[in-house]
Amino acid sequence: MGEFNPITMQKLSTVLLLFFFGICFSQHPGTGQCSLKSENREWLLEFKKAEGLPSQIDLVIQKVYSNTGYFEENPTPSNLDDKRVFGELPCSIECSIRFGLVYSKKSGIVLDLKKNPEFIDLIPEFNADNISRIELKENHEKNIYQHKTHKRSGILLYTDNKELKKKIKKAIKNGNKT
Repeated sequence: MGEFNPITMQKLSTVLLLFFFGICFSQHPGTGQCSLKSENREWLLEFKKAEGLPSQIDLVIQKVYSNTGYFEENPTPSNLDDKRVFGELPCSIECSIRFGLVYSKKSGIVLDLKKNPEFIDLIPEFNADNISRIELKENHEKNIYQHKTHKRSGILLYTDNKELKKKIKKAIKNGNKT
């Protein structure tokens, strides 16, 4: 066995201490507030200012796609401004805007591509010819299509277009096969 060297022990302790603090403080610091909340406020303002159904539909399509990558469990940041959820930030699904498409009196779908990837090819089909109206439910008391109570905004698209309804049913059928 080698002899005890206090200088080596001190260096080892310093390295371990630096390593420990590096691990603790290198995590995403978070701001104590979900970055998605402020992004959603800005998006809702832009949505309200949008003139006409085609502009609103375009904004909805973009937002549905951008929300898809936001809640990745282990995202690989492409830049330092990446604000997706890392670890235990205070963001959760409840921070996001809920999107839904109603295609009959009693039938609708949730436009969440993370949970329903079968709709990924359906969403680009939305346009002013097949979406009859859009309804904003800002800070609604209940989630759209769910019973939990959260103050969460939602966007409902409505269609009575036969071709789009066929595509919806086909997407649902294909999603049930997987």
